[in-house]
Amino acid sequence: MWTYVKWEIRRLRRQPRFWASLLGVAVIGGLFAYGYREMHGKTLAVSSVGAGIGNGFLVPVLALSLSSSILLPFLVALFAGESLSGERQSGTWATLLAQGVNPWSLFWAKSLVAWAYAIGVTLLLTASSLFGGWVIFGLHASALPSGVMASAPAFWRLLVISAAYAASGQMVVATFSLVVGAFCKTSLSALMISMGTLIVLAMLGDLPVWGAVRRLFFPSYFSRITDALTFPTNWTPLNHGLLVYAIYCLGFLALILWFQPFRD
Repeated sequence: MWTYVKWEIRRLRRQPRFWASLLGVAVIGGLFAYGYREMHGKTLAVSSVGAGIGNGFLVPVLALSLSSSILLPFLVALFAGESLSGERQSGTWATLLAQGVNPWSLFWAKSLVAWAYAIGVTLLLTASSLFGGWVIFGLHASALPSGVMASAPAFWRLLVISAAYAASGQMVVATFSLVVGAFCKTSLSALMISMGTLIVLAMLGDLPVWGAVRRLFFPSYFSRITDALTFPTNWTPLNHGLLVYAIYCLGFLALILWFQPFRD
């Protein structure tokens, strides 16, 4: 299977949009730091920013909070869904099967690469927004915000927890997109179904009438990254979100095993 992983990595690296997505995420991280500076001194209070508003301490958390519902899922769905549907659209899937390639080994290899991409873009956004915060606000202001009684080690723990939780959510998006891509014949249809479903679920979760079932929609748990903004960290909502993510991942993979979409 590791041979297939290397194949998938090489295929991904040959795509200009792969490098463009990484560059775009890095630039957007810096733009978040710039936008954060523009809020400094203003009376507008953003609940997801917390007590550290006006300095660079929570720039990465702000970037992850605002990007976890649209930007990151779009990129993850684009590459995860295309990894399977794109092979079918180009005809290489049938060629690989004709050469005796095990479709399940290929699926798991593509899954590993998709999960790695989901984690990678999340960490890249975290690093670029943190670096932007350091450049604009300075290292001290980024590590020790006003109004928050926390040491530098506590900041790093908060940042690691926030990034890990956000990456877990994007892994669920990757798994969902892989499932959709396994049943689609074109990359465009896989992307439209994946993103359309995420947007609809997010919209339904915001409707008051759906409040009672909001916790059933995994996109609703993207915003729980803001629950990490406590000292010490409140693990109850975060563990709840991780449990929901795990259940959805297992459910999506069970659909693949049940319907066997690789028989063609």
